Amino acid sequence: MSRQEFMERLNRLLSDIPVNERQEALNYYENYFEDAGPENEAKIIEELESPEKVAASIKKDLFGENYGAARQEDKVKDQNAKTQRNILIALVVIITFPIWVGLAGGLFGAAVGLLAAILGIGAALIACVAVFLVVGCALIGMGIAKIVVGFAALGLVVTGIGMLMFTIGLLGVIALVWILGKVIPWMITAGIDLCRRLFTGKKGVVK
Repeated sequence: MSRQEFMERLNRLLSDIPVNERQEALNYYENYFEDAGPENEAKIIEELESPEKVAASIKKDLFGENYGAARQEDKVKDQNAKTQRNILIALVVIITFPIWVGLAGGLFGAAVGLLAAILGIGAALIACVAVFLVVGCALIGMGIAKIVVGFAALGLVVTGIGMLMFTIGLLGVIALVWILGKVIPWMITAGIDLCRRLFTGKKGVVK
């Protein structure tokens, strides 16, 4: 073991004592090596025996004979505290489980209801657009037929109404295409993000 390795290990072993005392001890042994000279480093390391022994001696001088036992007792207390906290968390989860199940069921039911409402509205819009297109085409055909048989005025009115309805139907098609291409994907992404935040606590990105 070299001097550098000895001092590095001693520094790690003293990491649980106050900074001032640790630095003072490290400076002491650094000076001890310096005074002995590079040619005597191996002899000094053999004399000190090991960083563990030196660290134990320093801690004994600082905290007394019961330092090791006190540290072990603190570790046991920390472990017991962690165990009690985990048990408490488990009990809370078990006791409140019916509430979380009910809440999750309610959210799921609300989501299904909202989806059904959206699908119903979508189906109604598609049906309305189809009616406008079909009736518009039919009126245009009837208006042209009236013009051909000699009822020009009536034919023009019917044709105009048919063209208006057909135009409304075309606008409805454009609106539906936009909804299908933009709004619905956004809603799906938002729903996935909501579920991710509810069940994992992670926040997604809704584009």
